[in-house]
Amino acid sequence: MPTMLQLLPNAAAHAVAAAAAAQSGAAEPSPRTFWMPPGASTIAPGVDLTLEVINWICYAFFAVIVALMVYFVAKYRHRRGERFRTEFPHHNTPLEIGWSVLPTLIVIGIFVVGFRSYLDIYTAPKNAFDIKVTAQKWGWTFQYPNGAQSEDLYVPSGKPVRLVLRSNDVLHSLYIPDFRVKRDVVPGRYTYMWFQCDHPTGLPGAELRDPNAKTVSGPLDASQRHALHCTEYCGTGHSKMNRYVYVLDETTFGEWMSKQAQWIDDIPEEELFFKAGPKLFQRCVQCHSLDGVNGIGPSWKGIIDRVKAYPMVGEGKKYATYQDYIRTSILVPGDYVVPPYANAMPTFKGQLNDKAIDALIGYMEHLDDFDPKTGKYLKAPAAK
Repeated sequence: MPTMLQLLPNAAAHAVAAAAAAQSGAAEPSPRTFWMPPGASTIAPGVDLTLEVINWICYAFFAVIVALMVYFVAKYRHRRGERFRTEFPHHNTPLEIGWSVLPTLIVIGIFVVGFRSYLDIYTAPKNAFDIKVTAQKWGWTFQYPNGAQSEDLYVPSGKPVRLVLRSNDVLHSLYIPDFRVKRDVVPGRYTYMWFQCDHPTGLPGAELRDPNAKTVSGPLDASQRHALHCTEYCGTGHSKMNRYVYVLDETTFGEWMSKQAQWIDDIPEEELFFKAGPKLFQRCVQCHSLDGVNGIGPSWKGIIDRVKAYPMVGEGKKYATYQDYIRTSILVPGDYVVPPYANAMPTFKGQLNDKAIDALIGYMEHLDDFDPKTGKYLKAPAAK
C-alpha cells in the first residue's frame, strides 16, 4: 500500500515530467477536474493531484463519521417503555490513541508535501524569462525585456516565465487559474511568481490591439486563451482588471515582442490621434469617459476647453499651454488635482513616451471624430 508521501508527489517532480513530455511531443494539458479547470502549466498536475488526494481523505473521513453517526443514532435511540441508560464507557485507550495519532500523521504528511510544493512553485529556475508586472487601479501593465508593453500577458511556450510584481497604489492579487498560480501584489514591495506552459495558444487576432495589425480571424475563444484575474478587492473598478494570457511559440513571441516595442514608432505623426489614440485610451477608460459622464476622474468630453479656462494655464502662468498641463497631468498627476476629485491617478512616467503623449493630446483634440461609446474613429483616413 502506498504511503501518504507517495500519494502526494511534489510539484517539482510533475514539472520535470511535464517538461520532458513536452519535449517529446506527447505533452497535453491536464484534464478538467470537478473542482478545477484544465491545467495548462507544468505545475498543474502536481497541484491537482495534491488537491484530489486531500479531497479524498476528507471524503473518506466524512463517510466514516456520517456512517458511525447514523449507526449510533439507530443503535442507541430511546425505545418506548425503556428506561434511560446511565452506564457508558469512561475510557478506551486504543480508540483515543487511534483518533489522535492517525489524523496527526495525515496532517503532517499533507504539510510536508504542501510545503515542498510551495517552495517549488515560488522558487523560479535560474533561466526564467522575466516580465515586469505593474498593478494599478484598475489595470495591469506587462513590460518585457526589450521595453515592449501590453495590457494582456504574452509569454513564450516551453520556457519558465517569472513575473516580477509590484503595485502602484493598493493591494492587488494576480491569479491565473489554468496555471494554478496566485500571488499578492503589495504596494512598496516586489513579489514573484513563475510558471511554464508548453501549449501555445497563438496570437489573439483582433485582440492584439495593434492598430497596424491585419486581422481576419477575430478574437480567440475561451478555450484558446487563459483567464487572468485580480482576486483582491481593490475598489470600484476591481472587475475591470480581468485580462487574458496568450502563450506563443518562441518564433512568434520574438516577432510579437519586437513589433510591440515599436508599434507607435511606425505610425506617421498625422495619423497618431486616430491610430494610436484609441489604443492608448484603453489605459485611461477605467477612470475617464468620452461621453460627459464623470467617473473616478473627469470625463474627457470638452476637456480641451476646460483646461484652457483653468487659471494656471496661459502665457506667464504655471502652464504656458494646455498641452503642458495635459503632459504634466499624465506624468505627475498630483501636480494639480481638479476639484472635487481625489489624487487617485497613477503616474505614467516611464510607460508613455513623448510620441504617445502627443497621440493622447491629439485624441482629446479630435474627440468629436470618435464614437463616445465605443471610441471608434468615425471618419475615414485622408487618402494619400
